[in-house]
Amino acid sequence: MVSHGVLVSPGDTQPGQLLARVLEALRALEKHDAASFRAVRRKVSAEISTLDAAVVFSLAEGLVEAGFDWEGWEFINAHRAAFAALTPSRLKELGAGIASWGQADAFATILVGPAWREGLISDSDVDGWARSPDHWWRRIALVSTTVLNTRSRWGTGDTQRTLAVVGILIHDRDDTVVKAVSWALRSLVPWDPRAVRTFLESHETELAARVKREVRTKLETGLKSRRRSVHGTDLSK
Repeated sequence: MVSHGVLVSPGDTQPGQLLARVLEALRALEKHDAASFRAVRRKVSAEISTLDAAVVFSLAEGLVEAGFDWEGWEFINAHRAAFAALTPSRLKELGAGIASWGQADAFATILVGPAWREGLISDSDVDGWARSPDHWWRRIALVSTTVLNTRSRWGTGDTQRTLAVVGILIHDRDDTVVKAVSWALRSLVPWDPRAVRTFLESHETELAARVKREVRTKLETGLKSRRRSVHGTDLSK
């Protein structure tokens, strides 16, 4: 439970002091779960909203180094000046060292996708990451398209940019990438099912079997996978 008191005092404006105070608050939580961490993050974000972007970037970098990666990235997303200062090179620096599914997906949905949606990075930047030799950056490029197609993330649907990134990686058979291709296409289904269906038909021999199976199921049922019925009960919803 987060205290109603102030977590960050006026004197905690130096990067090192701020980081120490936030880490103390996170580590002191009774429950180390996403909801509890996010409650602290929101409270601190409100208290540091007027600080310079540089201070927030320093805080985020320190949190990532301490193992609180998505919390650090959320501080940037939630700070108007810091988020506005995102650039392709800065994102590349912030994402250096990503080496897991969770990190890649959090980074894509918290920072890269929103930055792309708001025009802070260009289509060519994302296309370049889609061609990266690092499979995590290729996945980040794909997962970023889901932000453009998710209402809860202020996405309004973007067929052109989604299919452009998927097209770059259509022959990639790295498991992390194949699953992200499926996710990207499925996220577009609610907005433009006809375009997704046409894409599947046009690239029938190029897409991985998993992608075709999951996306077709999404088109037909609204779900990622079909579920069997038990004792006559439909479990597909």
